Amino acid sequence: MNPAIAAFLFVAAGMPLAGQSQTPSPPAPAQQQAPAKPPAMSEDKRVKAEAIDSVMADPNVVLLDVREPKEIEELGGYEGAVNIPVTELEKRLGELPKDKTILTA
Repeated sequence: MNPAIAAFLFVAAGMPLAGQSQTPSPPAPAQQQAPAKPPAMSEDKRVKAEAIDSVMADPNVVLLDVREPKEIEELGGYEGAVNIPVTELEKRLGELPKDKTILTA
């Protein structure tokens, strides 16, 4: 599994990453914890705009566009991209292939 995806899944599930405490401290009464943020993607794993066509030529890569349909209509999109707005992503994760690399835009 891609290390960045694995790190995101661990953070999203509330599991500790390397170097983090194994026992989380309980939240203060009457306070809610802020949702965990995934670690920032390192620059060497980002796809530059000028390289997107060559990356997308790989049949094992899927482009996930998380913008609202109106944004894609106004600004344009990438042909063949899967559109699942970020507000619907959690409930629609089952629509994404589990055996391919997923790029997000």
